[in-house]
Amino acid sequence: MKRIIAIALAIVIACFSTAVVFAAGINSSEASVLGNMRTPANMKGNSVYVPSSYINQAESYFNTIDMTSDQASRINSIINQGRSFLEGTGKSSIKELSASERKTLLNYASAAAKVLNVSAAAGSDGKNIKIITKDGRTIVDDSTKVIKPTGAEINFTVYIFVLAIAALAFACSAGVILSRKKNYNYEETK
Repeated sequence: MKRIIAIALAIVIACFSTAVVFAAGINSSEASVLGNMRTPANMKGNSVYVPSSYINQAESYFNTIDMTSDQASRINSIINQGRSFLEGTGKSSIKELSASERKTLLNYASAAAKVLNVSAAAGSDGKNIKIITKDGRTIVDDSTKVIKPTGAEINFTVYIFVLAIAALAFACSAGVILSRKKNYNYEETK
């Protein structure tokens, strides 16, 4: 009986310690662009990163398209040029950039966006970047608060099914053990 309980508990623990995870749908070209976006610019000794909210929003958009390696190569080249521009300004942060330097940075963003047939403009505060599709859908926006889904997508139907089978197996084995025990007790008393 202890073995059956141990097996049933092991099955239950296995069910709840595993989860079904679905891949994001990012191809290698899109992954290279996202990786390049995560590479910081070294501005006068300070590492300056693209905001993670921008990267998360770009990744969400990349899940809806199929970027080619040629597009990724062109975008990565533009990102590298923009990073070199930032490092060459002699400033230590984005906040220190002049209006003309910000305009140049926006031009790099516009050039990269154009590769994917979308457009870039100044965001709601006039400083950050907003990227919009041809049909007016916003891809990246400084005012958008993105909550990136993480972890696994859990399908409880699978767990309930496995638990039902485990419970059925437990009930059957318990019934067999109890019937054997009754037969054994009956034979001893004769």
